[in-house]
Amino acid sequence: MGKIIRVLERTKRAFQDKDVREIFNLSFLAAFSLAASNIHNFFGTMMVGHIGEDATEQISAMGLALLILLLFTSPMNALASSSQTFISQFWGRGERKKALMSFKSMLSVSFFISLFMSVIVFSLGDFFMKIFSPSQKVAEYGKKFLSIRVIGLPATSMTFVMRSFFDAIGEPKKHLAFNLSSTIFCIVLSYILVFGIIFPRMELYGFSLASSLSSFFALFHAFLIIKPYLKEHFSVSEIKSENYRTDMFNFSLKNLKLSLPAGLSQFIASLSFLIFMWFSGFSGVEHQAVSFILVNILGVIMLPMMAIGTSLAGFTGRLIGKSEIERAENLLKNIIIVVGTFSLFASLILVILPELTMKVFSSEREIIESGRITLLTFAPSIIFVSISIMLLNALIGLGDTKFVVLVETTLHFLFFIPSLIILGPIMKLDSSFLWGLISIYFGFLSLALIFRVKSRKWIKKVF
Repeated sequence: MGKIIRVLERTKRAFQDKDVREIFNLSFLAAFSLAASNIHNFFGTMMVGHIGEDATEQISAMGLALLILLLFTSPMNALASSSQTFISQFWGRGERKKALMSFKSMLSVSFFISLFMSVIVFSLGDFFMKIFSPSQKVAEYGKKFLSIRVIGLPATSMTFVMRSFFDAIGEPKKHLAFNLSSTIFCIVLSYILVFGIIFPRMELYGFSLASSLSSFFALFHAFLIIKPYLKEHFSVSEIKSENYRTDMFNFSLKNLKLSLPAGLSQFIASLSFLIFMWFSGFSGVEHQAVSFILVNILGVIMLPMMAIGTSLAGFTGRLIGKSEIERAENLLKNIIIVVGTFSLFASLILVILPELTMKVFSSEREIIESGRITLLTFAPSIIFVSISIMLLNALIGLGDTKFVVLVETTLHFLFFIPSLIILGPIMKLDSSFLWGLISIYFGFLSLALIFRVKSRKWIKKVF
């Protein structure tokens, strides 16, 4: 009884921490903004899942195509995170010009890299879909989906960097507007195109087209918002200088150097998930469709955790820039307790309502029943997922990228992928067993990250 009381008292102190409350105030807007920029996939799955004929194949194709796209956009997230690392610490030290140069250099770099990635995805999309799809029909749907969706990749990558700028300086409400407006644009246009309102019925391809157009809509709106903001906070001499081009080049190299380990880490994680989707299709297209639906459900949980992680990185980075190390360390420990508590409640809801949750995404009986069992298998591990995603984003944003790469690479290649091969191609077990494996993976990952926080080795200064 005494131990339980001590745990409750420690939890209470974590909830009362003023810095924790500040992080949640910041991350509430960031989470809403991040969700707004990604929630269209959630609604798109719901729409495609209720089109009737070929719904299962189209959900499966959409899932594979988006994961292939994620595989090549992972460097964009890493670039944005490294930009946030520099900006937050420069901002905390009052070095506004360096913060601005870091932002502008990464904006240019992200555009050129994403353009290159777009060409690769467009050229090899058919090749990847034929490898990973369980049927020819799924491959055909996915190929066309990719060829349309990849057009918006450069615009998406640039908005990532803009979002990281506002997260780094503690102003997430600034990027809420363009994320929310583009999401509303995408959902409304998707409904019109998927179901053929006014325009011809396009089903899966309608959602792909709406997603690409919404990326450009977000970029245009973001430029409108950020232009007067930069003029307000920076003088003309800060925006332009004699060494402007040299400074831009140097900051680009520094950002790239910091982002490479994080990009590799995210690439490995995306590749593993793509392999996971591939193996889940060995038991049938419906199991692959179920896995993608669960990815969407998982995304609803992961998005707030990513937002908390990025807000935490920005806030903690400013504390480190001001040399308030102990305060930064206590903040990370308390936020782990608070996030763990909230995630337990989320897990309980999914355990109580598994069938109703699946019905939201599909009217196909096979998908609902298989998904219910799989959801019950995975739901108890939500606490590990939440803590892992939050700390991954926080540590990457704080510049501790080498450790993140080390732990993720070790877990993926020594545990996750070998176990996945045994359960998938060899034993041919269904998706519930594969999602059980993911639960174990996130359990190991969360423990490794928590020990990293306790070790204090994550505390770094970029200059």
